Amino acid sequence: MKKFSPTQINLLKELADGLCHSGNHLGLTLGISRTAVWKQIRQMTDLGVPIATVPQQGYRLITPIILLDEACIRQALSNHDFHLPLNFHLFASIDSTNRFLKELPEHSTLGICCAEQQTQGRGRFGRHWHSPFGENIYFSSRWQFDCDLSQLSGMSLVVSLAILASLNELGIDDKIGVKWPNDLLWQGKKLCGSLIEISAESNGKTDVVIGIGLNVNSITEHQPPLEKPWCSLYDITGKPWDRNRLIAQLIIQLHAFLQRFLTHGFSFFKSNGNRQTA
Repeated sequence: MKKFSPTQINLLKELADGLCHSGNHLGLTLGISRTAVWKQIRQMTDLGVPIATVPQQGYRLITPIILLDEACIRQALSNHDFHLPLNFHLFASIDSTNRFLKELPEHSTLGICCAEQQTQGRGRFGRHWHSPFGENIYFSSRWQFDCDLSQLSGMSLVVSLAILASLNELGIDDKIGVKWPNDLLWQGKKLCGSLIEISAESNGKTDVVIGIGLNVNSITEHQPPLEKPWCSLYDITGKPWDRNRLIAQLIIQLHAFLQRFLTHGFSFFKSNGNRQTA
């Protein structure tokens, strides 16, 4: 697990416009030496941050990035009158957001983990999830429910419908459908997948960790081919998306859909899921 230092965050903010910035300019702006700038850049490129060195000119981000920002996500939640307490964890790079939350001590507060890059992300059946830096959403949430494991049958579809609702809230509804039980597809290509891990706790409650991998700003033609065709929101809409807004919507819709699921059961969602099957 790695987090950006304050200096690295400020460097990325300077580079976020995608333009070339000299080492001298960056050093003066941040109050550090050119050598320190070079060392920080090297550490970030080792993490996978797409920074190019331009001879005689300086450094630039190959692709402009809006970094994940806890304050921005919390503000977006507040704007939608969502005030549920959160334990928030944000990383530059992590092996697995699901694994991190699962290994935390038992806690009733909703846990959220996001990362710019995930090195060991996986889906159902252990399939690897391609995770380039700063382009997509690698997001997990940990919920504690006062119910029996048997009451959670069908949760995978409910989570998929919540993700679909999140996209719809932002005006993204261009024939995206659910592939039972946990994928979202567009024109037969995978856009999003989820992984749910459930365990019984010592206090009699049930602990649920929901991991979501959503392709947001990756451009398909720039990525290595995978076994199965995939797509991103950029491919669908032709424009980049602020991942902070998307994560806020995921939290809001997951909470709403899971509360309905616990109150009304799976039958409440089954017909809706059938209508939106890809």
